[in-house]
Amino acid sequence: MERVDNHPQKLAPMPSMLFKSLFTLQRSDESEADSETLEKHYSIPAPAAKQLEKYHDAFGGFVSDVPLAMLYCIAQRAHLAQMLDDSFPWPAPGLVHVSNKLERHAVIQTDQSFQLVSKVKVPKRGPDVSPRRLRPQFTVEFWQNGEKVSTCTSVYQVMKGDNSNAKAKKAPPKPFEPDEGWDNLAHWQLGSGMGRRYARISGDFNPIHLHPLVSRWFGFEKPIIHGMYMMARAQAELERQQSKAVTYIDVTFKRPVILPARVQLWVNYEEDKTKYEVRSGDHTSLKLEGSVRFD
Repeated sequence: MERVDNHPQKLAPMPSMLFKSLFTLQRSDESEADSETLEKHYSIPAPAAKQLEKYHDAFGGFVSDVPLAMLYCIAQRAHLAQMLDDSFPWPAPGLVHVSNKLERHAVIQTDQSFQLVSKVKVPKRGPDVSPRRLRPQFTVEFWQNGEKVSTCTSVYQVMKGDNSNAKAKKAPPKPFEPDEGWDNLAHWQLGSGMGRRYARISGDFNPIHLHPLVSRWFGFEKPIIHGMYMMARAQAELERQQSKAVTYIDVTFKRPVILPARVQLWVNYEEDKTKYEVRSGDHTSLKLEGSVRFD
């Protein structure tokens, strides 16, 4: 069993860390260094009953007492705390979330605090390393009473210079023909203020999600919804349909969802897992894809 620090740091509130993250914008890492793993240990109370209730109410459908998607909100605080450390070489606001995995290993106690073992694998960097390979991987283990109850693995892309994702030329949409086994499960209408509403629940007040006046500073003419909001919405809908708790969920983010938006949830039930996709209202643009396993 992995050793958990008996004197972990307390995680700071998300808003205060987001403010401090602005000071990391002055980082300009051009040094050459081998890959390394940075490790920190944190403690955080379990979500309060009122907080859990608000999260459940925001989506509707969760069977899980503590949804895996909600654990990311805690893991993200550990990510940001490590990004603020001087040992992390890049600006925190210059990272784009590209994929995520969450797995439940044991029953999560709603009245027990978490001890977090947070590691970030910093990739090799230098003048000969392609920018596409600059993808730090964060792994956060959730422990309760000496037992590992969940693991969250998140991959981010370091963006060099301007936001190339936002300014890239768009290819013409291709006609959408769903493969056999795929069903259109739900559609959602997301208003222009959805990013602000989710920020109040999740604590993620990243400016790109809040308002056009600030999102355009980061290359988006309009705010985009949090990718993990879309994953959480998919988890809630799948749990509602199956009346079972999700114990594993992964997601790969393909394209941003610019607000306001209408999106569609597609699913494919296989023997050992359920695949899902979130697409634009006309189905032509794939926004994210992933899979889940149930209890």
